[in-house]
Amino acid sequence: MPRRPTPPLGLTEHRVFANGQIEDSEKISQEQLTNAKIFHSREEYAKNFKKEIRYLEVGVAWGYSVQMFLDSTDAISADLVDWFNQDLRCWSWRKFGACQCSGMKHELLYTPDEHQDYITKKFSEYKDVNTYKGDSKDILPKLVAEGKEYDLAYIDITNYRFTTRDALRNVSKMIPVGGVIGMNDYLIYDGIIEEEPYGTFQTVNEFLQYNKNWIVDAIALHNLGFYDIYIRRVS
Repeated sequence: MPRRPTPPLGLTEHRVFANGQIEDSEKISQEQLTNAKIFHSREEYAKNFKKEIRYLEVGVAWGYSVQMFLDSTDAISADLVDWFNQDLRCWSWRKFGACQCSGMKHELLYTPDEHQDYITKKFSEYKDVNTYKGDSKDILPKLVAEGKEYDLAYIDITNYRFTTRDALRNVSKMIPVGGVIGMNDYLIYDGIIEEEPYGTFQTVNEFLQYNKNWIVDAIALHNLGFYDIYIRRVS
């Protein structure tokens, strides 16, 4: 259905959008885009990232992106934040009753109760991998308070506007100069899975509008349009 654009949220504003509305977004300045690169996939971006990083992921699912980044960068540590309460069914399996993914087919390898144990075992041979079970809005401030720092953080949780905004703000406090945050599902509307607006696009653009010491490092394309965006802290 058509959606009527409404003005972007203020920096600390919360607003409930009515059916038929969609939040407009801030524009990214050209200065923050000048050195951005485009990769044909997030896998290709991972191949080109520096080595021996400290890694954070918020929203782990079955650990595909965790393994991709750890293998590509030979990471020296990884902190993984998730509710750890799902099985391995992908979105297409949940929608259509069977996995429709190309390249891999998902299987029921664990139950929701076994989710955290599955991830812990999956990465038991990697260097210094820790899992944190619970709500990111509770866990991330604790990691901030502990003085954690990461060279690369990847956020792939719900696309709800205020959840992604909260996660990005907290994670950004743990990224030193030169570090990068990746955000999955950089789009404004999903017409494939949910038939509803997503909030990641507005969240990233808002963050860049108010944080000029961050730039767009890269955009990674996706065959169904669920792009990744990677932003880098430069000062």
